[in-house]
Amino acid sequence: MTDGAPAPGPPPDPDPAAEADPAAEARRLRRRQAADEHERVLAAGGHLLQQLSMRDVVVEGCDLAVEMDLDGRVTNPRGALQGGLMATLVDIVAGRAVLTGGPRDGVATSDLTIHYLRGLTVGPARAAATVVRRGARSAVVSVDVVDAGSGSLCAVATVGFSVTPTATPTEPVP
Repeated sequence: MTDGAPAPGPPPDPDPAAEADPAAEARRLRRRQAADEHERVLAAGGHLLQQLSMRDVVVEGCDLAVEMDLDGRVTNPRGALQGGLMATLVDIVAGRAVLTGGPRDGVATSDLTIHYLRGLTVGPARAAATVVRRGARSAVVSVDVVDAGSGSLCAVATVGFSVTPTATPTEPVP
């Protein structure tokens, strides 16, 4: 008969699930190394996105707006902004709009739909983002891309994000 007190003797074997997972540790180390490399490249001014002449601008009625200059490095043979670079601009402004709107550890693009309406040929390209929904695990942003030089609406987009926790090397990722 026991009275609820622990039985004398050696302590129980540690729970294997509580021990560090070597694969998880390796993933955390790779993430930390990638983050360190990213910071090094940014500090040296060598990141591709730093070469795209983007800047924040104030646009009434949106959460965040970014402009990107047009030049021969970013246009197609017809003189319009390359569609992939327009999508990149949309993704950047939408993600930043989610991050600046409240405390979030990080976001990952889960869906991006863009409707190209006309070529953006005068410039600069202006992407204006409005957060439609910001939840605990996801966010949705609408983005209008305007040719600021001509005033023409060139694309409309919707971007979905998964909100993701960012773990430090000593914290487990849920």
